[in-house]
Amino acid sequence: MAPLDGGVIVGSYDHFVVVLSALIAVFASYTALDLAERVTAARGALRPAWLISGAIAMGIGIWSMHYTAMLAFSLPVSIWYHLPTVSLSLLTGIVSSIIALFVVSRKSLGSRAALAGSIFQGTGIVTLHYTAMAAMRMPAMCHYSPALVALSILVAIAGSMVSLHLAFFFRSETTGRRLRKATGALGMGAAISVMHYTGMAAVSFTASAAVPDLSQAVRVTPLGIGGLVTVTMMVLVGALVTALVDRLQERSALLDELFEQAPHAIVLMSADHRVVRVNREFTRLFGYTPQESLGRRLSELSAPGELGEESQRYPGSEWHGQRVDTEAVRRRKDGSRLQVLVVGVPLSMPAGDIAVYVMYHDITERKQAEAALRMLSGRLLTLEDDERRRLARELHDTTAQSLAALCMNLSVVREATDTLNPRARAALDESVTLAKESLHEIRTVSYLLHPPGLDELGLASALSGYIGGFIQRSGIRVEVDVPPDLGRLPQAVETTVFRLVQECLTNIHRHSGSSTARVRLVRKPSNLVLEVEDAGRGIRGNAPSGVGIASMRERVQQLDGWLEIASNPGGTTVRATIPLPVAST
Repeated sequence: MAPLDGGVIVGSYDHFVVVLSALIAVFASYTALDLAERVTAARGALRPAWLISGAIAMGIGIWSMHYTAMLAFSLPVSIWYHLPTVSLSLLTGIVSSIIALFVVSRKSLGSRAALAGSIFQGTGIVTLHYTAMAAMRMPAMCHYSPALVALSILVAIAGSMVSLHLAFFFRSETTGRRLRKATGALGMGAAISVMHYTGMAAVSFTASAAVPDLSQAVRVTPLGIGGLVTVTMMVLVGALVTALVDRLQERSALLDELFEQAPHAIVLMSADHRVVRVNREFTRLFGYTPQESLGRRLSELSAPGELGEESQRYPGSEWHGQRVDTEAVRRRKDGSRLQVLVVGVPLSMPAGDIAVYVMYHDITERKQAEAALRMLSGRLLTLEDDERRRLARELHDTTAQSLAALCMNLSVVREATDTLNPRARAALDESVTLAKESLHEIRTVSYLLHPPGLDELGLASALSGYIGGFIQRSGIRVEVDVPPDLGRLPQAVETTVFRLVQECLTNIHRHSGSSTARVRLVRKPSNLVLEVEDAGRGIRGNAPSGVGIASMRERVQQLDGWLEIASNPGGTTVRATIPLPVAST
């Protein structure tokens, strides 16, 4: 039955459609927050394109929410909608969205700009709502409550203020903000829904006998509601997908630029060990263009015929998820050699295959500088040993001989001067004693500087004599294990081993507090191994490395050997491995 003329018409809501309208508001809000990122990130001609397309998607979302919510409200009369007015309300939503996206995409959001943007956007949403109400054609009259209309305007402006601040806050994508962005979308969607239903509460309907003008008007059926929602969701999803694709393209372009502009030569290899891509630095360093490199094995490019020592030390490690760092010699396209630091980084691909990034850093100049420093250090050590040998010889052949002659002369004088008074006799006896002590000290210093037996009798004899004197001077029991068939070694090796034993025993005496020590020499076919152990307090972790240890390392490195030091509170072990020349084996 139709309501009487002038009677109040009571409407009702379809709660399912109400929930659907709220979901559309939340989804549109999330799309708005996501599009704000793209508008902010866009530069040049892309910025206005993103601004307009984003505003269209956002405006359609807000407009669809309002019409879905209006369609959730049913009256016991037929309701039609005037298409031009409906289109005007859609245009109003798009314009307000342009204002909102423009405001949040600026570098800063001041209080004045935020207030002005909120007023424009809130006014636009209110205009959209009441324009949509004006599009209704039905045998009834609309009456508005001024207080509730004013409240709906305030809600729209306040909601716009909140939405602008949320969009500005979430416009820069940062890890961990997805959940907070979803929470912000819920807040914005709730504000839009509250504004709409406040506006709906402001209107009341009374029956009218006047026939409504139905020209250019359509009636919305449940199928139309489904179409409206479907098209809206398609637009919003399309906007999100477009933003996602643009974001991925932007990141891909950034990664491509980083790959090309990297200061190191980089090669990407596939699971079958073939080159997929090289950067500009690889082309500059090795001389191969990307076209020449693509599809070839890396060993064919940088090390034809010689994979290098690292391929034997790390056989396929990078293909088993292990990072590889090593130094190697590589060859350029023109045949010239260079020394590089090689880093192999494995990557897990979606299909389960393993790809590898191989990075090269040219260390040729550094290696040349290290070789020059090592040569200089070796020269200094050689000069030091020569100077020790010269001083030992001078002390032994000159000063010690002079002191020996002095002792002999003083002894002769003492025997021939029995008539001296007791005081003179005592002074003469003291002089003889001092001369003998000085002679002993000179001979000891000469021996410590360079034992003559090291050159004349070899390493085993020199070590035996030195360790015997060390035991007498220090009181430390030293166990010596030297093979009887050690034989003669190159002079540089014998000098280095003697200096290492000398330095280690000195450190044991000064720092370890150990009462025992052990010196062991093992001669192998290709190298000589020296081990010196003690049972002392060990080297403290925060103790500074002294000159002695640095000198030992330098001496061993000069012979292409390596030095290892293992220390704990129960003792310290120094192990030196020195390669032997083929001739000496």
